[in-house]
Amino acid sequence: MDITVNRGAMMKVDLFMEFPSPPGHERGPEDALHDGIAIARAAESAGIDAVWLAEHHFLGDYCNLAAPDMLLAAIARETSRLQLGFGIVPLPIHDPVRVAERLATLDILSAGRVLWGVGRGVTVTELQGFGVEPAATRDLFRERYGQLADLLRTGAFMRDGAHYELRPRPSPTLGRGWMACVSPESFGLAAELELNAMTGPFKPWPMIRADLARYRKAAPDGETSYTLAVYCEADHKAARRRARDGLLWVFRKIFEVSRPLLATQVEGYEHYRRLGWLLPILDKTLSVPVLERLGLAAVGDPDHVLRKLAALRDSGLDRVSLVIGGGVMDVGQTTECMNLLARDVLPKLRSTGGNKEDATLTR
Repeated sequence: MDITVNRGAMMKVDLFMEFPSPPGHERGPEDALHDGIAIARAAESAGIDAVWLAEHHFLGDYCNLAAPDMLLAAIARETSRLQLGFGIVPLPIHDPVRVAERLATLDILSAGRVLWGVGRGVTVTELQGFGVEPAATRDLFRERYGQLADLLRTGAFMRDGAHYELRPRPSPTLGRGWMACVSPESFGLAAELELNAMTGPFKPWPMIRADLARYRKAAPDGETSYTLAVYCEADHKAARRRARDGLLWVFRKIFEVSRPLLATQVEGYEHYRRLGWLLPILDKTLSVPVLERLGLAAVGDPDHVLRKLAALRDSGLDRVSLVIGGGVMDVGQTTECMNLLARDVLPKLRSTGGNKEDATLTR
């Protein structure tokens, strides 16, 4: 497969946070939120391009962040350059009017640094907790995204014959949004809706790479982003030892919260059932080397991490989002990792680029 896009040479490097509380860590929701502000400040100092915050509900220690827009507003006051990603807004559980109002407000507070993404939602627990049946999310997403797009474009809407205007009015600086994509069909829908494609660790990179190739053909102007776990230390073996337990815990939690979709046939989420072959890997053979072979992680010394990220860059990706150490490390460890990346990885990653798809990541 030959992709002759040279955009990967300018690939942006982002930070992605979900704020978990793994067992044995003295880190409750209060600590996680305050740590997030400190990490965002460190990310800006390290030259990271954006920070993306996930939204999750009712998932226990997997995520402590249900209102990412509020934390992004706090981060906006502590930073000046860092782009702020609301990723993603699960539209089936939200009123599009309220989403548009929050985005418009955050856009003002951040002086136009907002990135935003939307999706259907990928856990049965969250959807049913808000009274939404998974089978209804496909149609709900289309309907509510259409409403949101109109609101962001016009700043107004009609309801029962009455006209309403948003204050503040959404600014054009909000730009083109992102869509969380997992199934091949979702990449096609992102292209159809003129949304950028954001994808991450629900299936192996080789499968996503093929999805992204089709997306690029359907949406030549669309941007692409991929999320993976990264941890870097000067000593390769020490990095892998230090990151191992946290990474394996995080990926087991990812598969745990999505297991109902992977193990059973849920209407509207058939593609997840076809990924059920990943469950034996989770149960029996999950390890850092396995995660790397699947393209879901890059863990080791700077040269090793650089090779993994360069392979992504050379595939033509516009952005890569790093989950530092699986997101379970403290502020000090996370900051040290970002500083090492800033010194020994990012300058080399940004100084050269390729224009063909590279298989290095999956070796």
